[in-house]
Amino acid sequence: MKTSLNELQLIEGFLLVNTSAEDKVLMQARQILQPDLKGSIYWQQKTYQIIETYGREQLRKEIRQVDQKLFTAPEHFSFSKRVKRFFSK
Repeated sequence: MKTSLNELQLIEGFLLVNTSAEDKVLMQARQILQPDLKGSIYWQQKTYQIIETYGREQLRKEIRQVDQKLFTAPEHFSFSKRVKRFFSK
C-alpha cells in the first residue's frame, strides 16, 4: 500500500484542518471510490496518536528530570524550601 504525496496531503488536510461539511462529504465519496483511502486515513490517524503519545511521554520525562534536579540538588535548597512553604499555606 503505497501512499502518494497528493493523497497524503489530502489526508492531512482532512485530519488536521477543520474541514467543512462539504469537504467531509467529498472525502466520504472518495473513500467509496478509493477503498484503500479509508485504510490510509486510519493509519495516518494512528500515526498522529502515536506521535502525540510519544511527545507527552517525553514532556513528562523532562518535567520529572527538572523536578528531580530542583528539589534534590543542594544548590537549589533555598528555592525548594520557598516553593514548599508557598504550598504549605
